[in-house]
Amino acid sequence: MTVQIAGKYTFASQENFEEYLKAEDIGMLKRNVLASTKPDIVVEVDGDQFTITTITKLKTIKMSFTLGKEYEHDPGTDKVGKYITTFEGSDTLLTQNVENPSTKSSIKFTDDQMIMTMTTNETTATRTFKRA
Repeated sequence: MTVQIAGKYTFASQENFEEYLKAEDIGMLKRNVLASTKPDIVVEVDGDQFTITTITKLKTIKMSFTLGKEYEHDPGTDKVGKYITTFEGSDTLLTQNVENPSTKSSIKFTDDQMIMTMTTNETTATRTFKRA
């Protein structure tokens, strides 16, 4: 059975996200704002092309990429980085920061949720979203 990836997801919960932002060297004010956001996420898929749009009351961030190809992205921290995203199995996107190998993330899709796991400098955070 193939998991449906495209769709809209609403914020459900997070663990250790503020600590992750601190490990990413995000200043206290911006860290507090980011840690308190409860975004909606829209995932669009067209073959190997993905667009992931993060929508908050303050800002909308769009990330578009082709699987296996390097791209630039600012994840909302005012730090543009180079990334490569690949698929693991049929339900998990893996993203690696090209310039900082200790920074990586995965997004696992299930029938009813999306689980983002982010790691930097040995600090890991998880944000869970429910399919809308």
